[in-house]
Amino acid sequence: MQEPAGVRVLVETGARMGRVILFAALGALAASVSHAQGTAARWGEVGGWSIRVDRSVGDGCYAHQQYTDDSHLRIGFDMKKKTIYFMITNPAWRSIEVGKIYSMQLIFDGQYKYNGEFVGIKMGDYVWLDHSDVSGEFAKDFMQRSNLRVFYQGARIASLSLANTYAAVAEVMNCQREVGGATGGGAQPPAVDPFNRSSRTPADPFSR
Repeated sequence: MQEPAGVRVLVETGARMGRVILFAALGALAASVSHAQGTAARWGEVGGWSIRVDRSVGDGCYAHQQYTDDSHLRIGFDMKKKTIYFMITNPAWRSIEVGKIYSMQLIFDGQYKYNGEFVGIKMGDYVWLDHSDVSGEFAKDFMQRSNLRVFYQGARIASLSLANTYAAVAEVMNCQREVGGATGGGAQPPAVDPFNRSSRTPADPFSR
């Protein structure tokens, strides 16, 4: 289906070239870097964002933020797949199903729109919505914009501040260069479970 004018898809074939060059450069560092043990290691913190290294994705660095409404947002490198991933969750979204595909729309600053499919994955205590291969254009907007709103079936399920994202992603890049690898503002929606189909409330778009 053709996307409406002004709406981008999260994965763009032409946007992958920059990532290919980036991962090639990062991969060259892998042979000279010694890696610590464990699944995830703390790298640092920038502007409220935690920077960590995930051993399960080839020592890929990522940035994580927890918001006041308990939403969690994560963006980082999967060095095994050579992709940039984006993940979001909230403990209230208990009905997200592992393996299920969810068509979402993400809007930066009320005007930069992206459509994409997210899959439910279990990680730690929560089931996350994961997009495993976002475009370079999406990553750029994530760094440069101020607010992100997330929509499912036309209903807003999250409105998150992107304060300090530029510095956070820059530090993720610094982290990845060092590690190598295996070649909130704005009004918040109510803390409900929008993925629970049995809860037929106006605030739960997944119940329809």
